[in-house]
Amino acid sequence: MIQLLDRIPDAVFRVLSVIVMAFLLILVIFPVYFMATTAFKIEREIYSELTWIPVHPTLDNFDAVINSFRIPIYLRNTLIVAGITTSIVVVISVLAGYSLTRLQFPGRSILARGVLFVYLIPGSLMLIPMYLIIIKMRLQDTYMGLVLANMSFAVPFCTWLMMGYLRSLSAEIEEAALIDGCNRLSALWYVVVPLSLPGIVTAAIFIFNGVWNEFIFALILTQDEAHRMISVGLSNFYRSDYYMIGPMMAGALIAMIPVVLIYIMAQRFVVGGLAAGAVKG
Repeated sequence: MIQLLDRIPDAVFRVLSVIVMAFLLILVIFPVYFMATTAFKIEREIYSELTWIPVHPTLDNFDAVINSFRIPIYLRNTLIVAGITTSIVVVISVLAGYSLTRLQFPGRSILARGVLFVYLIPGSLMLIPMYLIIIKMRLQDTYMGLVLANMSFAVPFCTWLMMGYLRSLSAEIEEAALIDGCNRLSALWYVVVPLSLPGIVTAAIFIFNGVWNEFIFALILTQDEAHRMISVGLSNFYRSDYYMIGPMMAGALIAMIPVVLIYIMAQRFVVGGLAAGAVKG
């Protein structure tokens, strides 16, 4: 197989690469294009004419989403829960990952494996126990209940991710900081965290995106509309056997914008973190 690939001319290989990448790009972009164009269509163009481009563009779908389906409230709730969860999980995971990779204590390997095993447990198996815990703590229909529920799967994942990243970092600079008089916490803050910034940002992106798209816990733990998440709010565009496709696509487009902006800003931040971590001082 390798010999066969070596015989392919470079020009042919480049053409094939472009074709494959174009095909994959179309697969990724088409759902977004369909969602964006449908959000601006009138009802007749959605259900009967099936046009690829809005012939009579309208903002009625966005007006219905904002004024009739309380999407701004759902966005606010999701931003609060996702922001608090991401902040807490990153702090806990950095400390836990540092302890499991740099410190020597009895049971460290067992605890590290336990983190992986907990992460591998399907979230559906934790639904009933988590629901009973939240009810006993009287945290249903609260932001804190949603934060705790999301932390149950976010902390193990982020901890394991940080452990893998910290293992790839050399401990020599950290040891030099300890020799110069730093304690563990100051060495962690001034040496390990700057070097681990790309990994921390990557973990934060995964956690934020996971909380933003989480549906099961948000559906079970919040019956009050004032604390409902955007993923549950978008499911309200279904009435009996009728799907309100226009408002649903408009709501999905609005819900996608914060995540896309965070990805764009985080991409630049990761590049800056890599450059900063490459120079000592």
